Amino acid sequence: MKKIYQLVCLALLLALTQKSYALACKKDGTLAADAIMINTTIAVPNSLPKDTVLWRSDNYSISMTCWQDRGAPSEYVYFYLSPRDTGLTQLGPDLELGIHLNGTDLRCTQLERCRVQLPIWFDFCNVGSGCKDKAKTFPLNFNFFLSKRSPPGPGKEGSLTSVATYPAFQLDGGGGMNVSPDSNFVMTLAGLDRMRYVSCSSTLSVSPKTVDFGSIAAASAQADKVIKEVPFSITALKTCNSVYGLNARLTPVAATAADGYTLVPNNNSSVGISLLKQPSRSAIPFNKEFTLVEYSNDQMVVNNFLAQLKWRTNQAILGKFNATATIDVFYK
Repeated sequence: MKKIYQLVCLALLLALTQKSYALACKKDGTLAADAIMINTTIAVPNSLPKDTVLWRSDNYSISMTCWQDRGAPSEYVYFYLSPRDTGLTQLGPDLELGIHLNGTDLRCTQLERCRVQLPIWFDFCNVGSGCKDKAKTFPLNFNFFLSKRSPPGPGKEGSLTSVATYPAFQLDGGGGMNVSPDSNFVMTLAGLDRMRYVSCSSTLSVSPKTVDFGSIAAASAQADKVIKEVPFSITALKTCNSVYGLNARLTPVAATAADGYTLVPNNNSSVGISLLKQPSRSAIPFNKEFTLVEYSNDQMVVNNFLAQLKWRTNQAILGKFNATATIDVFYK
């Protein structure tokens, strides 16, 4: 009876082991680990609402190769968030890591089993040594973001989390995740301990709220010629003397940013709008962070800008045009 029990246990162990190692995924076909560093400090007012994005990384694109490394059933590749954080407790109650994948912001707290199915499919592999000859390589495009997990609370100062490094995601099969080193690719985010609470938030006001260029003479169209410049300002106010700065990101709405610095209305491609910081006349980028308020304890900061309208073509498109840009603010 004892021998039978041991054989049954051994068979069960082998079955579990085979299932755990059914799918292998590596960056560039060989790498099982990589890390991205947060290279800036991040200040967080506790008054911010739950799910407020506190920081967002640059966009990344990596090449992934997956294969069945031993006999396995048909399955999809899955993208697992926070793969080493059972219960999502490691970062503390106030912070959550998310991933922007395939045009969507994803958070563990909003996903079943904290995972997303990728459109990468493998047919049944009946070879015990694996089917690496049927490996599939595909791009993975993503960015990280950190968001506030807790609801608004009273002002406080200090570290947001004591965790410096955090496994962000892992690619694996539908049966679950491998936990052994070098079995599947794991991306780690480092520098989370650079986040801190500050006592109050800032409010922004734009004046005027709408920049109106008025009427334009179509006959004057000439590519790259400046048509008109209109001043406007952004004022930042805070109610405490906490020391922090503000970064901002402008995102086009009903427009595109063809060269990263020129807002082109969807309804009139013959003109473009650039934003220039005064008095330096340096161009402000779209879809990329820039410094809006320098690191200080100043309670009111006024930033002056120019909205510069230019011709993009030698032939004007007649009619009205409009374009909008939303502004996201990040505390530093």
